[in-house]
Amino acid sequence: MQKGTTSYLRSHNEKMNFFDLIATRHSVRAYEDKKLQDDMVDKILSAANKAPSAKNLQSYRIFVVQKKEDKKKLVTATHDQDFIEDASIVLIFCADLISAKEAGVRGLELYCIQDATIACTYSQLAVHALGLSSVWVGSFDEEMVRRLFSIDRNFKPVSMLVVGFPDEEPEKRSRKSLNEISQRI
Repeated sequence: MQKGTTSYLRSHNEKMNFFDLIATRHSVRAYEDKKLQDDMVDKILSAANKAPSAKNLQSYRIFVVQKKEDKKKLVTATHDQDFIEDASIVLIFCADLISAKEAGVRGLELYCIQDATIACTYSQLAVHALGLSSVWVGSFDEEMVRRLFSIDRNFKPVSMLVVGFPDEEPEKRSRKSLNEISQRI
């Protein structure tokens, strides 16, 4: 895509079928250096808040990174994924170990990670439904992320969602067949 093209945001009246939404979503690693309005951020966070959660603990916390200088710091923490700097926001999804304790060992070892990643998935789908683009980032130095943003030890960073206005049209990638990813028993 070229800079200056018409708005990427879908109109509030335009609705997309769920299966079309997931079929057309793709990862974008080039963004226009544009700010995202707070109401759009709130819609994305609201989608995360609706995600299913083990025992309804919602054992995750989302840190919203918006400042240019903070996104620059994340480039280093993500092993030089420099496209992050131009994105509108980066959402850091953390497992909430305090909330997870209520569900015992399984809550600490699994539920809080699942809760955080499901919330990230809902956010990613909301981003696409709004006409924006994103990419999921899992490669990062967890300790560096904690230090950069003074994230308490009770929150374990598990994923990041880089969000913004696309400045590329990525090539469509093939997927495995259903027989390769599933087995009926």
